[in-house]
Amino acid sequence: MKVWAYIHPDLKILCCALLPEAVPECVEAVELEVESPDDVVLVNGQIRLKTEAEKLQEEKQRKLTELKNYVASMLEQTDYIITKIAEAQIQNDTAEVEALKQKYSIQLQQREAIRAWNEQMKQAIKNAQSLDELLSLEINFKEPTNVS
Repeated sequence: MKVWAYIHPDLKILCCALLPEAVPECVEAVELEVESPDDVVLVNGQIRLKTEAEKLQEEKQRKLTELKNYVASMLEQTDYIITKIAEAQIQNDTAEVEALKQKYSIQLQQREAIRAWNEQMKQAIKNAQSLDELLSLEINFKEPTNVS
């Protein structure tokens, strides 16, 4: 898609118009071919396209945030178990701690599996060398079949 990028004369911010006639009169615009208007940046007063490295870094940050939110939502479903165990530990009730660990062993194993998967995904995201590689990483925890 084509955009016409310019610095707004009053606000001094970067703007992108989708049509040349949308650019204010007496303003110099730069015509650019882009995948998205988000690819245009203003650096030191110069309008330019983001580099592939900048796009990759931005997508890594977005993907890491998505992963963090996803894992938090999965773990919060069993946070009450951790709270119960912590309360028993605070009260130095070791028998209750052990009983709770036994009672909730499946959920605790699942939490451990989620955290391990989270670390693997974080590394895969950080190690991605291209946008294609990064976009191919699916944030979707699949429960191990050996958890019992």
